[in-house]
Amino acid sequence: MTDEWLSRRSKETGSLYSSDAAPELVLKLREQNKQFNTTISKVFIEEEEPYKEGLIPWTKMVAEDRVNSGVPLHLILKQFGIFRGVFLDFIEKFAVENQNLEIQQGDIFRWLKKINIAFDRVIELFSDHYHEVNDNLLSEQENIILELSAPIIPIAGSIGVMPLIGKIDVERARAIIESVLTQSSRMRITQLYIDLSGVPEMDAVASCELSKVIKGLNLLGVKTILSGMRPEVAQSAILEEITFRDTQIEPNLGAALAKVKWY
Repeated sequence: MTDEWLSRRSKETGSLYSSDAAPELVLKLREQNKQFNTTISKVFIEEEEPYKEGLIPWTKMVAEDRVNSGVPLHLILKQFGIFRGVFLDFIEKFAVENQNLEIQQGDIFRWLKKINIAFDRVIELFSDHYHEVNDNLLSEQENIILELSAPIIPIAGSIGVMPLIGKIDVERARAIIESVLTQSSRMRITQLYIDLSGVPEMDAVASCELSKVIKGLNLLGVKTILSGMRPEVAQSAILEEITFRDTQIEPNLGAALAKVKWY
């Protein structure tokens, strides 16, 4: 059945399922399909639940592999459809070639129903695992992007600088809170310089969120110094009556770092 399935592939540039895929990819497809055949064929000899339990490890393994390989879900579901056709053809072929076994039409219908239900279950399980793995991957990528948009640069010992660039709205400000707290804890920062000279605009709500960043850092034992605040940003803070009273504020990063004791 695996050979028949592979023979039905078409040429699709860059696709794992292309008829001209690299030999090592074809070998992987063969091994995965062999495991699938062994498991799903048990539908003919086992009750429903046992064979379902056997499908879960396979769907998880292959879903993770396909997500990491960047294979879109719709292409995978297409292959499930092709292989379902192969399986049904083999059932028909078996019935035709073994008429001496007095196979009843009812038996054939029962086999077809069983295998169709099994394939539907596999597709359901696979889709769930695929989306789960894909969502986790996207979440990891989002966290990386967040850290890159608000990176803490260690400059000496436990001292760090976080230069912020671009407009900061409330969504980005909230993302910065999570990112900066995580980074500060991981890097064991005790003194952080947040430079706002590259921030042309920050709305009033975002200014409030910035104050939460500072409060959160204080709870971690991190002293925060703000520098380079533009008049427009300062005005937004004033509108929200945010004074940053307990925070050291410097006109620019150079002036702030000039006060650092480097010894």
